Amino acid sequence: MKKEVKAVLIGITIGTILTSGLTYAKNCTEMIEVSYDNIKVYKDNVLCELRDVNGSTIEPFIYNGTTYMPIRGTANLADMQVTWDGTTKSVYLWDEMVPKGTIFLEECPPYDTHKCDIYLSSKGSKFEMSGENYSNGLVMHSYTWAGECYALFNINSKYSNIECTIGHARGQKRKSVSFIVDGRTIKEVELENESLPKTVSIPINYGLQLKIVGDEGIGIGNITVQ
Repeated sequence: MKKEVKAVLIGITIGTILTSGLTYAKNCTEMIEVSYDNIKVYKDNVLCELRDVNGSTIEPFIYNGTTYMPIRGTANLADMQVTWDGTTKSVYLWDEMVPKGTIFLEECPPYDTHKCDIYLSSKGSKFEMSGENYSNGLVMHSYTWAGECYALFNINSKYSNIECTIGHARGQKRKSVSFIVDGRTIKEVELENESLPKTVSIPINYGLQLKIVGDEGIGIGNITVQ
């Protein structure tokens, strides 16, 4: 059954007015009336669900005779990657998705580190955690006592998730490491005394900046993204 609802679109409603060859972008809050009518979306004759960055289903709606669909869900159906730059209020569409298992440090090396050593299999470098060799990762060290151990990455809204193995690379005392995206701690991993390495998954949800900060002796190996 068709139902009429009122919605408030805040910030960008992604509506443009074309007049005399010029484009005027709205930047305001506006009350509009939209229509939800159980609109279905098919790809290659297969019924699909449009989802937002949190995985919630979003239904298309009609406004002034035009059907509106969520950008991220629609782009994903077309095998495209979408990113959002909140500073410039810009939407970017990418032709290729980052495949699962992409080596993070090869794809996106850190732009700043402090007391942090990088290890890459392409350069033949490796480190040890609990008797096993790891690469494509990093180790926090403390040759000097000044400042925290960290690595900073410009992830530029390209990735949804990180997977890695975290363990003791130097010393076996209790340690912790935090993954911070755009200033917010997404995940903190603690290692007990003499604990074995653990594999973790971190949802970075297409953020702009990633900071990994940890205690001296933390090792993070096999870092991959998608």
